[in-house]
Amino acid sequence: MNDLLTKLSKTNKTFVDRLQGSIGASNLGTFCAFPEEVEFNGQESEEHIILLVRQHLAVLIPQYLVIIILLLAPILFFFIFRGMPEIGFGLMFGSGFICWLVALSFAVDTFFKWYFTVNIITDQRVIDVDFDNVLYHKFSEATLEKIEDVSHAPAGLLSSIFDYGDVFLQTAGTEPEFKFKGVPRPRDVQDTLLDLIEMADKGQI
Repeated sequence: MNDLLTKLSKTNKTFVDRLQGSIGASNLGTFCAFPEEVEFNGQESEEHIILLVRQHLAVLIPQYLVIIILLLAPILFFFIFRGMPEIGFGLMFGSGFICWLVALSFAVDTFFKWYFTVNIITDQRVIDVDFDNVLYHKFSEATLEKIEDVSHAPAGLLSSIFDYGDVFLQTAGTEPEFKFKGVPRPRDVQDTLLDLIEMADKGQI
């Protein structure tokens, strides 16, 4: 990986400078450049991961709110029904337990979907993994040579505040369009792809 980074640094491409601050970032994060000890099924022996991105955590704010409401619901039940002895402690406790159980299940499901839904950019191709549940996930890929256009767009008001957005890739392959949803630093992702595509066209990588 160090050899690849040295080679890319000599090309004077701007994306290398943009990614410098993210080199060595945790592989569990949302934006990791040149990640160490990360592999994927089908990776070639001479293929190197340039960038690994997941959805920005701000995208999950609605899920956070649902989890918080479910966790606080038992307390609300207690204050509402404490003056109604006919309701019974058992019913209040049971309702609260169900809310906590649903909150835990929803939190685990949200985490797994976030963690396993990843976008990977290598020195040879782009990979998009959409994880819906433990039984189904979609794996799409396109070589750099087949990518015809790259663009990005904000994904709402919060995206302007937290610097995340959607990155769109038009390809000439069987998958005509890729979409990286709600990823951090979309402009840097776009610049990285455009520079890598240009280098691939010139045979520099």
